[in-house]
Amino acid sequence: MDFDQRSFGMTTSPIRVGIIGLDHWYWAFSFAQATVSSSRAEIVAIADSDFGRAQEAAKRFGVERVTADPRELIEDQDIDVIASFVSIDQNPSICIAAAERGKHLFSVKPMARTLDEATRILDAVRRAGVIFLPAESTSRDAAQPQQIKRWIAEGKLGRIITATYSQHAGLPQRWPGESDSGWFIDPERAPGGGWIDHAIYHIDMLRWLLDDAVQSVSGRTEQLKYPELGMEDYGTATIQFKSGVIATIEVTWVAPPQGGRTSWTIIGTEGAVAFDSMAGRFSVVGDFPPFNGWVQTNPRGTFSEGLDALVSAIQGETTPIATAEDAWHNLAVCLAFYDAASAGAARSPAALPSA
Repeated sequence: MDFDQRSFGMTTSPIRVGIIGLDHWYWAFSFAQATVSSSRAEIVAIADSDFGRAQEAAKRFGVERVTADPRELIEDQDIDVIASFVSIDQNPSICIAAAERGKHLFSVKPMARTLDEATRILDAVRRAGVIFLPAESTSRDAAQPQQIKRWIAEGKLGRIITATYSQHAGLPQRWPGESDSGWFIDPERAPGGGWIDHAIYHIDMLRWLLDDAVQSVSGRTEQLKYPELGMEDYGTATIQFKSGVIATIEVTWVAPPQGGRTSWTIIGTEGAVAFDSMAGRFSVVGDFPPFNGWVQTNPRGTFSEGLDALVSAIQGETTPIATAEDAWHNLAVCLAFYDAASAGAARSPAALPSA
């Protein structure tokens, strides 16, 4: 396949982005804001099946070109990257078509509803040789996780023993200001509800921080606050990594209005790190001179929603911070969790298909 030279890091011209879909508007808006704030990328066009939504987003971010037809962007030879924020059921067709046209990809999370769909995306990305950055992996590029990964590699925490993640949010909104959750709570359009919505971030983070693979997962799901939902609003998982690390991940949609909270702790034999979003506190204990005991350090800094990492990889300056294989593994762990919760017994994630 012939690629534009700009896709191979042979120019410093801004990377040209086409945004397809506003279903996951949380990510679409964040990514769009990062793009318009960057000197290294620009939004060429926005496509959404709801033309009115596309116009609203285009006005918000100063984008002139709007369409209801995603193929228009996929076929546009002047677009380098397709950022897909459609609902999960639509994502495979968008990603596969874009990869076949040589477009690099920024993908909504999770990448698909099933591993069969995910494998089709993976195969298309591998054949095309394009970069695929999954949304759930973008925090790898933030300053705080980068520092923690260095500390782990340097042995500051000793041997990692356990990690605990807890995140509580409210029901997602179909569109800003609306009470309807739309496709987010439709089991035909998403592989799960309140647990996978944010647990997939924590799974990716642990896999990357520990440089380890998940061996087994168990857990349970419940409908604690919204019994009328067609999917869970509460989930808690126990995950065992191949190294022996045990992690627990509790994620819900049961938070009261404005009461969302994320907290986590990673404990090793020689030290620990912890974060609490409600307190705005990131703390360390162990051999971290000049600190002694639990101390508050700078909170997590801002980052570019993965845009800087994506552009740097496309320009050939760095290797990608994550890949389609990472997205496949993350989904495999999530689906194994749902299988385990249904069966009441631990399950092992499926193995990645060979290239």
